[in-house]
Amino acid sequence: MTLEPHHPGPQTPLVAGETVLAMWRPRFWLFAQRALLLGFVTALGLSGFGFLIWWQWLLALPVLTLVYVFVFDDYATWVRRRSDCWYLTDRRLIYESADTPGEQATVPLSGIAWMRPWFWWSLRIGLTGGTATTIRFVPGPREIRRRIEAAQNQPQAN
Repeated sequence: MTLEPHHPGPQTPLVAGETVLAMWRPRFWLFAQRALLLGFVTALGLSGFGFLIWWQWLLALPVLTLVYVFVFDDYATWVRRRSDCWYLTDRRLIYESADTPGEQATVPLSGIAWMRPWFWWSLRIGLTGGTATTIRFVPGPREIRRRIEAAQNQPQAN
């Protein structure tokens, strides 16, 4: 995914000669898919313990999904993350959030130690300092990893 035509780009000042290669934003449909999957697994688990028979399980699926989303605070996670914006440049990975400008951060590409996709909705990124962060609810986390690795392997022009 490249920069959206109507998106102005990062608010973080770029270094002279730095180029934005890609931008990723959370997608609601990925959040919804995750919630449905976890509701399904919860309903399946309850039926496996003999609490529900098949028709009760079918009725419980949407209810358990809503319980998961609202009771276990998953909806609050979506509200916190819906304005996230991740930019990949030829030198850094930049995180910005319109809702929480104080949480903005940049990581040099050399500071990324490892990356692991988590299902089809997130990419976990480990940093050389021992901390980690997650790009949540984004389509194609394996493709994002590939793009970041390609940027890491490009020679730096200073």
